[in-house]
Amino acid sequence: MGLPHVVVRFYTSPHGVAARRTTVAVLGLIGGFYLLPPLYGALGRLYAPELTITGNADAAVLLLPDRMIGGLGGDLLGALVAGGAFAAFLSTASGLTMAVAGVLTQDVLPSRGVRHFRLGTVLAMAVPLAASVLVGGLPVADAVGLAFAVSASSFCPLLVLGIWWRRLTPPGAAAGMLAGGGGALVAVAVTMAGLPGTGGLHALLAWPALWSVPLGFLTMILVSLATPGRVPPRTAAILARFHLPEQLRAEVKA
Repeated sequence: MGLPHVVVRFYTSPHGVAARRTTVAVLGLIGGFYLLPPLYGALGRLYAPELTITGNADAAVLLLPDRMIGGLGGDLLGALVAGGAFAAFLSTASGLTMAVAGVLTQDVLPSRGVRHFRLGTVLAMAVPLAASVLVGGLPVADAVGLAFAVSASSFCPLLVLGIWWRRLTPPGAAAGMLAGGGGALVAVAVTMAGLPGTGGLHALLAWPALWSVPLGFLTMILVSLATPGRVPPRTAAILARFHLPEQLRAEVKA
């Protein structure tokens, strides 16, 4: 929910109704897609069990068509999977780059012109490329899961509470993002450092969303309840406008 994969949809929607519909559709498609990796894992254990021993489990995506079908059909299916994977890499990377560059141009760089947007685009690409050198040995599936955990722990509580809870305060939002996202980020760093290697603590750190997402929600709620005087003015009116149909809002303005 908090990933730029979803947020970037708002750049390509002609109006609010279309933006909401495409956002819900994208969330549904992403949710359906991420039901497939466990299926690939199960098939990989059946048809390519040696990959778990050699540490090349990511190769199961390309090897399974040949192991399961074989022949020309396996080759064609493998080519289709490889082409689809590269298309997904490129589309995701371009969408993320545009979203991050837009944020840098709007909120960080001193000007909002085209020149600064180009600079924001370079920064949006340079930082992940530099970080990829540090995590080059991390399996792709683990890296994606950790990135999703950090995003879910910081932006998901903010989006849900910011849209549906009128008592959310700026200190509560900031504290929740720092607690949830920061906790997940620390867990990611510890996991990439290889500590600890096994056991229950390793499982909690390697998949931090189990505790970091509830931590983000809980921190936002508790800090907001402790700072009731910091609720922004006209919050109730703004939330009501969020949830009114656009056609009704237009009739009210008229």
